[in-house]
Amino acid sequence: MLKTKEDSEQNNFEDLVELKNKWTKEQEMIKSKIIYKDTKDWNSSLGEIRVGGLDISFIVGDDVNACACYVILDSHSNILYKQVKMVQIDAPYIPGFLAFREFRFLADLVEEQIALTPELTPEVLMIDGNGILHPNRAGIASHLGVELNIPSIGVAKNLHMLPELGDIDRKSICEKLGAKGSTFLLKTELDEVLGCAVKTTESGVNPVFVSIGTGISLESAVEIVVNFSKYRIPEPTRQADVLSREYLRVHHPTEKQLQPVKKSKQQKKTTIS
Repeated sequence: MLKTKEDSEQNNFEDLVELKNKWTKEQEMIKSKIIYKDTKDWNSSLGEIRVGGLDISFIVGDDVNACACYVILDSHSNILYKQVKMVQIDAPYIPGFLAFREFRFLADLVEEQIALTPELTPEVLMIDGNGILHPNRAGIASHLGVELNIPSIGVAKNLHMLPELGDIDRKSICEKLGAKGSTFLLKTELDEVLGCAVKTTESGVNPVFVSIGTGISLESAVEIVVNFSKYRIPEPTRQADVLSREYLRVHHPTEKQLQPVKKSKQQKKTTIS
């Protein structure tokens, strides 16, 4: 009997429901293993701390082929280690389950580094994404930290608008932030602290959104993020983003990037003379 379009759509829907149920159970397992307090004295180690930064950049117009990047920085934001790798992400995107699209590729990079240069292994990982600031309280930063057994921090560029956070928005948050290092707690209506907005520069307006991954308190996570911030995005994740985008620009350029750069009028005059 031939399948109809409606049959295929129904099967796809049922597959997604089954996948969400499976992933939800895995998130519950991750959540049960999250450590919400400091596992070491971060204040005394800030002067010699190594921080790992992780990010993934996609080829423009392609939601499958991407470049995963992992960097390790010393306490002065010098790069001690870097690795980029092209990956193919075949898991579907389902809101609230980003970790299941990207986690394995980032974890592989860290595990490879640990095997090759264990002496460089960072004390803490910083991920472009969320930790417990997440619908199921277990975002990609928590997945990585728990699975790798390394303290982790989620640093997101955009606020995950969870209904339980109540009536807040980025504009109202920005108005409450002052100097670099100032924070705005992100609490549910039941006073559950999920993270905070952090101003990482003196002159900038937009904050980043920091949350516990695992193995570190929110206060220590904020201190590390601010200490590693020259610009809005802290250096570990900023460098991972820059390196992955540069790799794609060189090895997988867009049509626009391949077009010759137009000379300015001043350059044309100089060339003629």
